[in-house]
Amino acid sequence: MVGFFRLLQKYGVLKPLRNIALAVAALAAVMTLVLWVGNPYTENAQAAEEAASSWAPPPPPGPSTTVAPLPPGFPSMEFPPPMIEAPDGQPQPVPTKFGLTYTVPNDEGWRPSNSGVMSWSDDDGYVAGYGAVSDYAYNYCPEDKGSTLADMGATGRNGVDLDSAAREAVSKADRLFSDEDDNKPKVEIRGPFNFEISGRPAVRYTAAVTDIPRDYSCDPTRAEFDVVATPAYSTAEVMVFMVKHHVGLPDSLSENEVDTIIRSLNKTE
Repeated sequence: MVGFFRLLQKYGVLKPLRNIALAVAALAAVMTLVLWVGNPYTENAQAAEEAASSWAPPPPPGPSTTVAPLPPGFPSMEFPPPMIEAPDGQPQPVPTKFGLTYTVPNDEGWRPSNSGVMSWSDDDGYVAGYGAVSDYAYNYCPEDKGSTLADMGATGRNGVDLDSAAREAVSKADRLFSDEDDNKPKVEIRGPFNFEISGRPAVRYTAAVTDIPRDYSCDPTRAEFDVVATPAYSTAEVMVFMVKHHVGLPDSLSENEVDTIIRSLNKTE
């Protein structure tokens, strides 16, 4: 039933609230037709009691949602290893549950974390989610509670190659920076750029985002969304790492600072 409603919404037949009556009538008609024609698969169906005992609701979408199962014996962990406090003046390592660690400056304005999560959704549904999220310049915009100048985090993918995982993630940049009215910015995607992380292949794409819709006067109009995909050591076959950062504001990260964070990716010791 849920899939039916989603199908109607996807093709423009169902609009939230406005056409509920139409949807109910259509659903009733379909159910009546099914009962009249009959179910061609009834002969091979399980008994209701057996089917109920074997069914479980699907997990909700989240930072590490994967499409395919892990290979047999592939290690996995539910949470990242604990963070170790970095000495003064040294970058702060942030281990992820994918067996890779990144570092961020251990300076004022930074909030290193491997327990933070962030996700996006729009009128079309779930867009993306990341875990082990650190941020920079939290609440920089007084009018926009929770605003940041930069965020970085990781998620996992199974059953896809590195380039496909990175391209799929970076292609969502327009939806990440759209507003509530679904006004989308302009996006130019650069890449792929191939390099290595701890001796293993990695792929990087960068989305240069302009004409971002603004809600407040201190909101940026330009940003970059960097995505890196590399083989993971646990929890997923591929780790996707992102750095989302605004550009053109007085305290924005420089390209060199973003590159330093990406180059810091390495196997967790």
